[in-house]
Amino acid sequence: MDRHRDRGRVMAELATGSALVDFVTAPRSVVVVGASADPAKPAGRPLAYLSRYGFTGDVFVVNPRHSVVGGYPAVPAVLDLPVDAAEAAIVNLPAEQVPSALHDLDSRGVRVAVVIGSGFERPDSAPRQELNRFLASPDRRLRVIGPNCVGTMSVVSGAHLNFSSVLGRGPARAGSVAMITQSGASGNGLLMSILRRGGGIAHWFSTGDEFDVGALELLVGVLARDDVRTVGLFLEAITDLDWLPAVTEAIARTGKRVFLVKIADSDLGQLAAGAHTGRVVGSSDISHAVLKQAGFVRVPGIAELADCLVTAQVVGELPARPRIAAASVSGAGAVVLADRVQQAPALSLPALGKATRRQLREVLADRVELHNPMDVPFLGETETFARTVATLSEAPESDVVVAVESSLAHDREVLTEVLTARSPTASPVVLSHLSEDDPIPETLLARLASARVAVVPTPERAVQALGLLASDAGDAGAQAATEPAEDLTGYLGLPDIATLLPADFPWAPWVSAPDREAAAEAARRWGYPVAVKAAGQTIAHRSELGAVAVVRGEDDLTAAYERVAKVCAEHGDDVVVQQGVGAGQEVLVAVVRDPEYGLSAVLRPGGVNAELLDDQVVLWHGWPAGQRLATLRESRLGVLLSGYRGQAASDVEALNTAITTLFTALADQPVSFVELNPVLVLADGVRAIDAIGRK
Repeated sequence: MDRHRDRGRVMAELATGSALVDFVTAPRSVVVVGASADPAKPAGRPLAYLSRYGFTGDVFVVNPRHSVVGGYPAVPAVLDLPVDAAEAAIVNLPAEQVPSALHDLDSRGVRVAVVIGSGFERPDSAPRQELNRFLASPDRRLRVIGPNCVGTMSVVSGAHLNFSSVLGRGPARAGSVAMITQSGASGNGLLMSILRRGGGIAHWFSTGDEFDVGALELLVGVLARDDVRTVGLFLEAITDLDWLPAVTEAIARTGKRVFLVKIADSDLGQLAAGAHTGRVVGSSDISHAVLKQAGFVRVPGIAELADCLVTAQVVGELPARPRIAAASVSGAGAVVLADRVQQAPALSLPALGKATRRQLREVLADRVELHNPMDVPFLGETETFARTVATLSEAPESDVVVAVESSLAHDREVLTEVLTARSPTASPVVLSHLSEDDPIPETLLARLASARVAVVPTPERAVQALGLLASDAGDAGAQAATEPAEDLTGYLGLPDIATLLPADFPWAPWVSAPDREAAAEAARRWGYPVAVKAAGQTIAHRSELGAVAVVRGEDDLTAAYERVAKVCAEHGDDVVVQQGVGAGQEVLVAVVRDPEYGLSAVLRPGGVNAELLDDQVVLWHGWPAGQRLATLRESRLGVLLSGYRGQAASDVEALNTAITTLFTALADQPVSFVELNPVLVLADGVRAIDAIGRK
């Protein structure tokens, strides 16, 4: 994109949106008003940064006491500048001098001024009233960012119109992230977090009081830039709501992620924001709804915003519902990872395939169980841990790896060497620590980031960042259809689970069908419709592989059987045929053996209610059957099953009885979980359709 596109056309009008952002991010020339010769002082930093960090345009200085400042010639007053000499200005003057300086900059043809100083908070103050009069002038052509801000930053062009302390440590690393923060101090801290963790920055706008230019207008311009992939915002209140439709359109058109921290949600927070900036802060409920509809991704706090921005640029684009492979040096860390991934609707935790497990055996031998997440609890064996993570990143069933390390167990230099030596085609890694107070040294973070290894302080925050980065869960269907079938070695299918349960368990009747004749005989006995499907011993998702067919008449049976049998033969599964069951409410029932609480049943709505009612019910085996029934009835699922708003009631008691039967039958069986999906809850009784489990 031409950074200076068509500037002659906008010279006669106020620069807005993209044109405004161009003037700030890549001005041809800059004037520093109120520059100090001491680069250690805030007033001296902008000039030092322009000189030190690669700004190639013309620089003018206004200083009434010195003819040379920081190696640049200086003029005593703004009016001593040639007309159209500078496109952008940074103004660091006392509040009472700012309005006059802006008038003069406007007369000299400057297009945008970044005003650093404060002192405009009181609406009745003389500087505030004079500034308001200038901004209301119909003839002005100068746009104003601020006042009361840290300034703006554009790394590639070197246009540093700011006094950020971060640049005092050295140059900022270029990246694909832009930041817009009303709070300069919070933005400065956010920038420091991103750079310390090996990330980079393209542009940063500290907007302060936003008397003229607001965050949403800048966001529209930033989203149009080719050098920006992700944007982070830190806002107290929105001052330019009229730009929201343009923001909504830009987010939808570009598909870029815009992460937002919106503070001042509480009553006290709203009062504090008003005292700090003088802005009016609206209802948090309305704000949440409006901004979500516009396409913003809400983030709980500034630390999590840093996580998202670092992870976004290091990890890059993620597919819909990305598949997470995980490894931890601690068993507790592995449990945390499993819990958090399974609780994140936008993420999935696939089983490890045969090829991946074979490669992991070469690294780990028979020392640990091979499942996802991996527990690799070896002290002093950094290379073993790092090779495990690297192997998971090469696995075809993982889109990104989350790993939990610790200085107690690992040499960070060795860990970095192994992870940076991975294949360029390997999946990215998000590395976290058991404690956020045990960080990887900053000297290693940039090396890791260059190898697509993002570092996030804790496993909880690592998973949260990935969940926020992931595509909408509604897009997961297309992705799932292209994923390879899970390796279900060690899993139990429908016939296996049936042998664990009493003969009178309420299955929808089914029989094994080793050939077409067996299927036809069962269909004649029951009548149509019937289902011909895989038994589920090696195929978990039948519909995705074409391993299930509903047959409504004898003429269709042969073709359906042959189609399903072919898929089953390819995957080593058996064919069963099952009697059709009448209409009922679909429920998923999973019985899980928890290491602390023993058997528990987790119930979720199924069928058309699965997406509408995001709810679950937990029933513990240690409760009396009556308590389980009461808990089930009082849940949202129970209300739905009991005849919500005039619908036909389903047999909740029969469902509870079936769960009691499961608890009794599985109590002494060597199984870790059994899932019945769906269970049809009828007006009288229940029928279990499918089952899968694991030892």
